This record gives sequence, C-alpha cells and structure tokens, in this order.
Amino acid sequence: MKSSGLKKFSYVFFYVFLVIGLGIALNQSLKQFPEILSSSSTGSNKEQITLFKVIDGDTIKVIVGDTEQSVRLIGLNAPESDDCRGDWSRSELEKLLAEQTILLESDLTQGEKDKYGRLLRYIHTGRGLNVNEKIIEIGGAKEYTYDKDYKYKELFVNAQNTAKKDKLGVWGAPCDTEKN
Repeated sequence: MKSSGLKKFSYVFFYVFLVIGLGIALNQSLKQFPEILSSSSTGSNKEQITLFKVIDGDTIKVIVGDTEQSVRLIGLNAPESDDCRGDWSRSELEKLLAEQTILLESDLTQGEKDKYGRLLRYIHTGRGLNVNEKIIEIGGAKEYTYDKDYKYKELFVNAQNTAKKDKLGVWGAPCDTEKN
C-alpha cells in the first residue's frame, strides 16, 4: 500500500513540475513577440506600417494601406531640418528606424491628427523600443507637451533629463552660425 501511494505521489509531483515548466517556457517564448501580443490579444492601438521617409527629427511619412500619411511624433519637438542640429536629428531618427518593424501607437489624450493633418503617434520598433523616448534620450529632440499630458510623459521627461545631464544633442554646446 505504501509503495502504491508513493508511486501516485511521484506521478502527481512529476506532472505538476512538467506543467509549471511548460508554462514558464511558453511565457518566455511569448515575450519574444510583443508586437503580436500587443496588437491582437490585448486590443492595443498599435498598427504596423511601412516607413516611406524621415522628414525631420519629429515627423515621418509612412504608407498605411495604399495611402501615404505624415506622422508627427507625440511628446517631443525636434529642430527643423534647416535649424542647428536639424540634419543630425533627422539622421538619428533614420538610424533608429532603419531595417526595423515599425509600429504606430495612438494616444486618445492627443487626438487623431494635428492642425496640419498629420497623424499623432508614438513609434515603437518590433523589438520594443519606444523611438519617441530614445530620440529625446540621445538629444535629438526636446520633450514637448502641446496641450494635455500624454501617456509617456514621465518617461520622456526622464529621457530629457538624461540628455541634459550628459549635454547630448540639442543640450550640447551652442551651434556655430553653420548648421551642425
């Protein structure tokens, strides 16, 4: 009798650890696909798009379906292309987006479009990088709140503080009269 009870306990113990192990393995596998999870199972407001062109450090053009759209990045303001560090800011955004799966995220607090008709969005890569935050963190843009606070404001302010402290990009040495 004791042997039979011990045998049953061993089987139950084995199956419990097998189920736990499979659960952990499945969880780790799913973490590799955040864009799939965020857009389907959680009902997120992210949509995958095709990058057409980087205009400057806070504006891109994308293809959504068959339509070309301008997109203004939420929560930041970058130098214009003809301003000091404008070309550099645009170039840094191009590097962040190069050969990446690009996901656009809307924010209900900011509206769908700005006064120029550009979509207002956050950009994420398929690898989970918040591009808006990163361009601020490297000094390619300053945090900017247009009207209302937005979803990632605290992250962006922290990124800006890092760039300021390290004197990066727009927070670096003043520009000469020539573009930098």
